[in-house]
Amino acid sequence: MRKLTTALLAAAAISGAAFAEGNTASSGFYLGANAGVANTNVKYSFYNANNIQAGNGYGASSYQQNFKSDSGKMAGIFGAFAGYGMVVGQGAYFGGEVYGGFDSSKVATYDDSASGSATGYFKSTVKRTNYYGLAARVGYMVTPSTLAYIRLAVEAGKWTAQVVPNSATITASQNTQTPAQQAASNQTFSKSKNALSFAPGLGLEAYITKNMFLRAEYSYLFGPKISGLDQNITGFPNGIANGNDMLHSYKITQHQFKIGVGYKF
Repeated sequence: MRKLTTALLAAAAISGAAFAEGNTASSGFYLGANAGVANTNVKYSFYNANNIQAGNGYGASSYQQNFKSDSGKMAGIFGAFAGYGMVVGQGAYFGGEVYGGFDSSKVATYDDSASGSATGYFKSTVKRTNYYGLAARVGYMVTPSTLAYIRLAVEAGKWTAQVVPNSATITASQNTQTPAQQAASNQTFSKSKNALSFAPGLGLEAYITKNMFLRAEYSYLFGPKISGLDQNITGFPNGIANGNDMLHSYKITQHQFKIGVGYKF
């Protein structure tokens, strides 16, 4: 037992000495690049406004149309980051970071436009092309060359929701719609939002040399809500959509998984 205790104490002393010698490798300014995938999820709904149809014992509210769905899709993301971090005491880590990149996410939240040349009515999508943010990082050096951390970030990037009508359906309408109404409903309707969103996460960094490190990171984006995208439906065939407007709403969240490489100066 004494030999085992002595061996454990010796190992702990050697490990502590190695840690004390190596932990400075993670202190300083750094920059890097990463790539990964983003799984974007959208809670989507639309409903018709300005109900005008009534009769047969029913009021206008009886003709209210309300659709809801959850949609998701994976896409590639590519970015860069720069920051400063320092190790304090026996391995506590504190740092700050700026980052940004390109996002190829595009989610189709509703699409009946491919039903036929004169039967589908519109396609709704949400997309983002770029992002940027600021993150605080707090962690611990679990080994002299390995950092485990959590990240608290705010992230922005313009999300654009778009509704594209099927012009063949609208143009083929033989009902009471006028050419002006058809033209008004044939245009593309869009709305964008670029609000700050909370993006917490966690990650792991491993130094492969004194200055080069690899990073694996996960984050969750509490994305924006885009509400009230107003689609003109006066040119739709009678009986298809009741009222003058269709209002579309989108609630966005995103899972991000990134692998990166960095250099500490």
